[in-house]
Amino acid sequence: MSLGKNQEGFSLLELLIAALIMALGFMAAAEMQFLSLLQKQRAELGSTATNAIQFISDRDMAEVKRIYLLNSNTRLDAQAGRVLDLSYCDGSANSVCGVCPCDPIEAVTPNPDDGVDETTCAAIDRHNFDPTNITFRNTKALCQADAAGPPAITSPLYIVKKAETDVNTAVTPNIVEVEITYAIKTSPQFDDTGITSVLIRDSIASQSFEVTAHVDNYSDLIPGWTTVRIPHVP
Repeated sequence: MSLGKNQEGFSLLELLIAALIMALGFMAAAEMQFLSLLQKQRAELGSTATNAIQFISDRDMAEVKRIYLLNSNTRLDAQAGRVLDLSYCDGSANSVCGVCPCDPIEAVTPNPDDGVDETTCAAIDRHNFDPTNITFRNTKALCQADAAGPPAITSPLYIVKKAETDVNTAVTPNIVEVEITYAIKTSPQFDDTGITSVLIRDSIASQSFEVTAHVDNYSDLIPGWTTVRIPHVP
């Protein structure tokens, strides 16, 4: 048997075009899979950053409450006529502060009476995150040195904390307001903006909280305690 004169196979050009179409299809599918994986990683990183902010802010608020409770317990002891234990505010190695009574707002910003914005940072190990074991530094270089170790933190995240303080002396008792913004950054973001920005465009996640406090006078029970700051936290 022989082939008819008009019966032909695929030309080389047609085979090349078909192969090109198939290759483009495979490339598009691979790109979609890559973008899907990238989006998933970004979502997981954003969730990690949001959780880290929540844990660290909770830690800071718990410290504010703890310091206020120490002052409050001392007042209760004075009311009951008991001997006062001021070891928590005598400036010793194990004390919370150096001057009695302690200022709870110093748990979120070092010098709340100055009215000066304070910006600090800390390196975070996302694979071994412990919010109770984070030390805030006042320079970008110190935070990067903490990440470098020893022990070194692989793929660190950085948290930047900005505390903006406003002391209102026009009212009696005067009120201090502190707006605290926490921002989580990747290493490239921290390299670019350091502690100069807590904006969301320069971070993975950014969130603000506000703490206020008024001044009370305990000198009727404890001599010299004329300025005791009472925080307003839930």
